[in-house]
Amino acid sequence: MKKLLKVLFGRPTIIAIAIILQILLLYSMLTVIEQYSIFVRTASVVIALMTLVNLINRDMLPEGKLTWAIIVLALPLMGVLLYLLFSKNVLSRKQYRLLKRIDLESFENMRDDLPTQQTLRLKTGKLYGQAKHIAVSSKVTMHTDTLTRYFASGEDFWQDLVEELQKAKKFIFLEYFIIERGDMWDTILAILEQKVKDSVEVRVMYDDIGCISKIPSNYCKKLRQKGIRCVKFNKFRPLLSAVHNNRDHRKITIIDGIVGYMGGINLSDEYINHTHPYGYWKDTAVKLVGQGVKNMTLMYLQLYNMHSKRVEDFNLYIPQEYPVYPDEGVVVPFGDGPRPHYKEMVAEQAYIDIITQATKSLYITTPYLIPTYRLTQALRNAAQRGVDVNIVTPGIPDKKVIYMLTRYNYRALREVGVKIYHYTPGFIHSKTILADDTVAIVGTINLDYRSLIHHYECGVWMYNTRTVQQLKDDLLHTIEVSQLQRQDSLNALQRIFCRLLMLFTPLL
Repeated sequence: MKKLLKVLFGRPTIIAIAIILQILLLYSMLTVIEQYSIFVRTASVVIALMTLVNLINRDMLPEGKLTWAIIVLALPLMGVLLYLLFSKNVLSRKQYRLLKRIDLESFENMRDDLPTQQTLRLKTGKLYGQAKHIAVSSKVTMHTDTLTRYFASGEDFWQDLVEELQKAKKFIFLEYFIIERGDMWDTILAILEQKVKDSVEVRVMYDDIGCISKIPSNYCKKLRQKGIRCVKFNKFRPLLSAVHNNRDHRKITIIDGIVGYMGGINLSDEYINHTHPYGYWKDTAVKLVGQGVKNMTLMYLQLYNMHSKRVEDFNLYIPQEYPVYPDEGVVVPFGDGPRPHYKEMVAEQAYIDIITQATKSLYITTPYLIPTYRLTQALRNAAQRGVDVNIVTPGIPDKKVIYMLTRYNYRALREVGVKIYHYTPGFIHSKTILADDTVAIVGTINLDYRSLIHHYECGVWMYNTRTVQQLKDDLLHTIEVSQLQRQDSLNALQRIFCRLLMLFTPLL
């Protein structure tokens, strides 16, 4: 009974009810107005047609255009209003000025000299273009001399993270979609509190929606009382706005600007298998030591400054010297996110570049397989030209509707030879891609519209690093304990439901 009352009167339920009531109120008002005025009905049709012209000429995904066109045509006045409210972010002049100042501060720390570019071109060969495009579109740089280590489980990641946090001398930056009280976070928090006492600067940034049912709404204030500089990313208010659709899905730890972690692992006990809501939780992460951490530090400061609404001197957190690892390959830690912060869909294009340039093999792990049309075609084309394409998805779902949509998308890929596996021990949350045993991305990027369009995401593009071989070994082991999907598992009613739902996936 206590658990039921907590759900009924909890913050997520109250917010959901508030938003639904706002939508119903708007719809009722507009319906009444249209019924009693021929002029309004005529004007609504004209406005809808003008909106469609704007939509057709707009730079956005074709799937998104189709969805919005259906909404505008079905509900002319209400549809136009929803389109204006939710189809894009509109920053105030003050926010635009702040963004430009942050970009300028970042640019000053991201310059490459010509000798460095020549070295990178020699090291990466024909794949230089992949790395260069990611660097340019994400406003970062390519790096050598960076030690990498791959973690095949949350348990291994946590053990190493704790050891490195205890070594921190100057600062610790944490940015996570989910923080939840339990063994993992309580252990980390105890270290952070001690580091504050040791005069180490500690910052924490977490997503408000990601943590909405995990920690109290005033948790950020409690962390500040402990001496931790805390920012609640995109604080959710129950008002109709597109900005609430843009969440911080990144998982980043930076220690002294030298050591960095990035991957799919949040700071919650299920990620280290201290709890088992969906069987064994399979997740991955990458550790960087050296020059590549510079990208991560600047990415962190960019978002932190946007939400703290001030621009600080980034040079204070960039080391003057880095350790050198000449035997390592090339790394490009990068960020992605919605416009206007990012002009391109960085992650989607990075995946497409890897897929289209693969010649022998492709391995992908993703918890959700709801790819864009461009990604679907890239995967199909790869399989048809003879590339061995393997995709691993969960055997046990965390979200049943999303799992149904994931399975719905199997047919278009399986019919051209893509091999799709279910991770039978439980839920696979890792987000990885590996091509031809040489180039890979490990990060936070799901193959769905939320990650590719709406969320702030991050990943590490790697070429010929030790991590690439470690990832390959883990992928082969993962496939060994997974089950190849040979036939459709959806009935006719489920397929009809998925077809209808797929119309709206670009907005979800």
